[in-house]
Amino acid sequence: MANIRLHYLIGDVHRGGHDVHRVAANLRVLLREAGGFDLTYVCDTKRTPFSPEPISDVTFAEYFRRGMVDSADVIVFNCGNYRFNTLEEQKILTDAVSGGAGFVFLHGDHPCYWAEVGMKPFPEIEKMAMMMWREPTSHGDYGDCHVTIRDREHPITAGLGDFDTRDELFCGMKNVWGVPAHVLATAYSDKNVISRHGQPGTGNDEPVVLTGRYGKGRTVNQVLGHVWPFYTMHGMGENTMRSFAPRALRQIFVRSCEWAAVGRTERTHDYDGRGVLV
Repeated sequence: MANIRLHYLIGDVHRGGHDVHRVAANLRVLLREAGGFDLTYVCDTKRTPFSPEPISDVTFAEYFRRGMVDSADVIVFNCGNYRFNTLEEQKILTDAVSGGAGFVFLHGDHPCYWAEVGMKPFPEIEKMAMMMWREPTSHGDYGDCHVTIRDREHPITAGLGDFDTRDELFCGMKNVWGVPAHVLATAYSDKNVISRHGQPGTGNDEPVVLTGRYGKGRTVNQVLGHVWPFYTMHGMGENTMRSFAPRALRQIFVRSCEWAAVGRTERTHDYDGRGVLV
């Protein structure tokens, strides 16, 4: 069985805010441990202090010039609107996913490509991601929340139990285009917990793992996984990999990559998520 060709697209942390470099370096550990993936990391920053090796295998300019996206079985997207702000680049991504490449959308990208606040619009990625941060979406402080697995039969979540985590929970996200979306897991937003900005929880179970389709491509939206480059008094642990501490979330990420690529999780179903995160 041939390895799954996974292309991990990384934006610029200084423009996107979230520490996407650190997340990428750590998730590479999980993907390597799980096995069955040939990894290509695309980033314009060569090194990060949290990785003993270069974070980038190829720059975006070279990736586009060589048409490398055509070889991807699955694309992990964590660009934070740093890229895909031109129609040419947007077409490269939409053609790949609509043609059958899987698509995994990570935390931090949800407020991006928001035309109403001055960002370059990208309607098709909103359809791939299914749910985005749009008015009146909010989040409380980085803190404790409980995650409930809603679909215990889906290949991504089969056999996994509910779990507790510490994260930044997005509340009230919008399915901007009304595309079909299947919720695999939710997290409860406690309305009795008030953030330091005076924002109460919604009292709702907010979706945190969703699947869908875009053309021939399978899509996954992983809402959890907040990592900030520095402490902002937003919540203890926000500037660490604490949000990826639950093994179940690590398993969900790795399984999402296989499922988006091939529609099953034969290789990754038994992965135990014990990778070391820094």
